[in-house]
Amino acid sequence: MRKYPNVSVKLIFKYQNKILMLLEKNGKFDFPGGRMEWGESVLGALKRELKEELNYSLKKELELFNVYNYISKDKKQHFVIIEYIHQLNKMLKLSSPEKLEIFWLTKKEILTQGIIKEKKFLDKVFNYHNT
Repeated sequence: MRKYPNVSVKLIFKYQNKILMLLEKNGKFDFPGGRMEWGESVLGALKRELKEELNYSLKKELELFNVYNYISKDKKQHFVIIEYIHQLNKMLKLSSPEKLEIFWLTKKEILTQGIIKEKKFLDKVFNYHNT
């Protein structure tokens, strides 16, 4: 039996000095998005997930921001996460049909709370400006 990696696609919403994060039901923070289903395109999966999680219809073309590949030492887990970024001109008022909590967080809040520990990644996110 062949194994394949789990592939997820995420979107980083950025408005001024804040990014949007969701508090999942398992108590962990994450960017909106999720796993691709068999036969879906990357952007098709992202559009579906954004609609499910935030009732948000993606209409704008996105910029690929980051691709993360993780293989556990025991080779039992393999994840690929494709991240896009969306620079906003105004703060979105969003609600979650899945009842996920929505937070707009600063870099300091994220680091202080230990939500994301990779400072280099956060620097890249918070220094991003769409040209």
